[in-house]
Amino acid sequence: MMRVTWQDVGHLRVAALLDGEADLGTSYAEAFAGFPAETLASSWATMPSLEGASGAWHLYSRAWLVLHPGGVVLVDTGVGGPRAPASSWFPEPGRLHEALREAGTTPDQIDTVVITHVHDDHLSGAVTDDDAPVPAFPRARYLLQRDDIAFQREAADESDEDREILERSLEPLLATGVVETLDGHHTLADGIELRHAPGHTPGHQIVRLSSRGRRLTITADAFLHPAQLAHPDWPAETDAHPARAAATRREIVASLFSNPGTVISPTHFDEPFGTVVPGPDGLAAWRVAAAN
Repeated sequence: MMRVTWQDVGHLRVAALLDGEADLGTSYAEAFAGFPAETLASSWATMPSLEGASGAWHLYSRAWLVLHPGGVVLVDTGVGGPRAPASSWFPEPGRLHEALREAGTTPDQIDTVVITHVHDDHLSGAVTDDDAPVPAFPRARYLLQRDDIAFQREAADESDEDREILERSLEPLLATGVVETLDGHHTLADGIELRHAPGHTPGHQIVRLSSRGRRLTITADAFLHPAQLAHPDWPAETDAHPARAAATRREIVASLFSNPGTVISPTHFDEPFGTVVPGPDGLAAWRVAAAN
C-alpha cells in the first residue's frame, strides 16, 4: 500500500500519510462489542481488510498533511517511536517521518500541528523518541482542545498507559509553550476550520477543508468502522462518551448529505479518502474516492 496518497481540494492539497498498519492484540469483536451481535460479522464484509489474522483488528494509522498558501499543517502524529506509549499495544514503530519525506516535506517546514485528540496513536509522534522528549516539529505550534488536556490529566490517575501519555507525550509540549489551547471551533486559515466533535474523547476535533467548491473533512476517530456511517449509534469500545460520540456521528453524516461529494478521511479505514452516498437501504454508505 502506498505510504502517501494525495487529494486536491481547490487551492489546498492534502496528503494521507500512512504511519503504520498491523494486527492488534484486540479482536474486532472486542473493539466493536457495541455492534449488534447478529450483524457484526456481516458489517465487516464492507471492509474485510480491517480483519486480520485470527479475527484480529487490523489497524491502519494515519496522519494528514495539508498544504495551503499560508503554510504547512500536520494533522495528528501517529504512534511514535519505540519508546512511545503506543508501543505497548501497536507492534511496530510509526513511520511518519518516512512518509513526510516521501511527500517532500521536512519536520521544520511544518508550522502547525493539529492534534485531533490525545489518544496515543494520534499524539505519540508529536515529540521525539529521546530520553527527554522535545517537540518533534521545532517550528510548529500545536493545537489541542482544552477539554482533552483536562481529560488526559484525569485519565493519568486511572492507568499506567494514560500516565505515560501525559508524562511522555503531552507534558513536554505544554512545558515548552508550543501548545495553543482551543475552546471549541477554530478557523485556522482560509478554507481550514477545526470543529469540536466530542464523544470519542471530550476534546476530539475534526478538520473541515473547503476551497473552490470542493470539500474534504478529516474525521479522525469519529468513525472507526464504515458501518458507523449507517448506524451512528453503534459505539466503539474506545469511545469515552458513547452517547455524545453517536450524536457527533449523526451531525457529521447530516452535514455530508447536505454537502454531497464531500470527501471524508477517517484515520483508521483501509482507504484514506472516500465519500458518503445513500446505500440501497437509504442509509449512509462508504464509497472509496480515487486520489487526484
